[in-house]
Amino acid sequence: MLDELLDEIEVGGTRELAGVAIGIDLGTTNSIAYIIVDGSLTAIVDEEGRELQASVVAWTPDGNRLVGDAAKARRIVDPQNTVYSAKRLIGQPFHSKSVQRARENVPYQISEGNQQEILVNTRSGTQTIPQISAFVLGRLKSMAENCLQRQVTHCVVTVPANFSDAQRSATRQAARIAGMEVLRILNEPTAAAIAYGEGRTMQQRIAVFDLGGGTFDVSVLGVRSKLYEVIATGGDSYLGGDDVDYILFEWLAENFLQTHRIDARVDPIATARLLVAAEEIKKGLSSEEFLEGRLNEVAVGPQGEILGLDFSISREEFESMIWPFAQKAMGVVDRVLAEAELTASNIDEVILVGGSTSIPLIQRLVQEKFGKTPKFHLDPMKVVALGAAVQAERLVNPSKDRSVLLDVTPHSLRIS
Repeated sequence: MLDELLDEIEVGGTRELAGVAIGIDLGTTNSIAYIIVDGSLTAIVDEEGRELQASVVAWTPDGNRLVGDAAKARRIVDPQNTVYSAKRLIGQPFHSKSVQRARENVPYQISEGNQQEILVNTRSGTQTIPQISAFVLGRLKSMAENCLQRQVTHCVVTVPANFSDAQRSATRQAARIAGMEVLRILNEPTAAAIAYGEGRTMQQRIAVFDLGGGTFDVSVLGVRSKLYEVIATGGDSYLGGDDVDYILFEWLAENFLQTHRIDARVDPIATARLLVAAEEIKKGLSSEEFLEGRLNEVAVGPQGEILGLDFSISREEFESMIWPFAQKAMGVVDRVLAEAELTASNIDEVILVGGSTSIPLIQRLVQEKFGKTPKFHLDPMKVVALGAAVQAERLVNPSKDRSVLLDVTPHSLRIS
């Protein structure tokens, strides 16, 4: 308990590092890293200038391992050997409800190892979840070293506020496998608050609504000058954009069944293609009121014919489908406010974090709940990594006006 608290409260001390330290947001769907260079936040980019990297690992028939967008492209051609959404599994016991749910949904094979360890079986052998996450972290480390022309030895890695001690430990293990020591495991909402508070003097209560690809949490923080204090936090480590994808996938699969009398859900390739299509439809409906189109080459018919699917959907229909999902998230907001002994009117600012907050229904419900327009002028997909980079810089090069974090894990201590 004391070790956990000391790991979460930083009050001083300079770190002497052989290399540099980067801030990493290890996400369910995408991961991203930033660093402060000469006082400026700098994005870590790949060879094509992309910041966001898909949190996907794939193994090709010729034995190569792919990480990132190249791996993501393998989902529709070799889903059994393409691993995604590992963050939903990291640090979880094999027999937990979340792992058993994942076994029903993902096309790759999950089995049980020693002491309920989760193993993923691929054509290149058995992999643990920390090893898979390490491949993603290693990709970011390599990108950073290419950008900076220096060795990257340390990092600050963010996790959902409601991650258990086991999940945090497994994340730290993944970074070590990737060749980096973790200066701090930082809660994602705290990282977002740091990014928004950088360069500002504030005395406010901030609510951070963090809805990513696979995890969700809400945190209330008290910010007084350079003091960041977590008042209350709560969430669901198995609630996120992936679930919206599955809702749309079921709708597409039912339409395909009605059209062709073939259940795409029993075919891993067809399932993968409909899931990828569902994700794109979800993204499209964030900016469009109506979408229609044709999905080509979904499956092969009994006579060897290539089968596709025409679709049309309005944002209103989509919002009706995901209404229970959205209400589940809003219920978490109510519980966190009650724990903090606050009402929505006591919150000064609301910050949106995570790619799934781009869904218009989510934005409207958050605004209605708190009675104020949420802030997302910092990209919700990047803000957590920005805060992680700021914290990494403070740990390596502390100054007199540095911040103090009173950041707690859900199983250690509440500070109110």
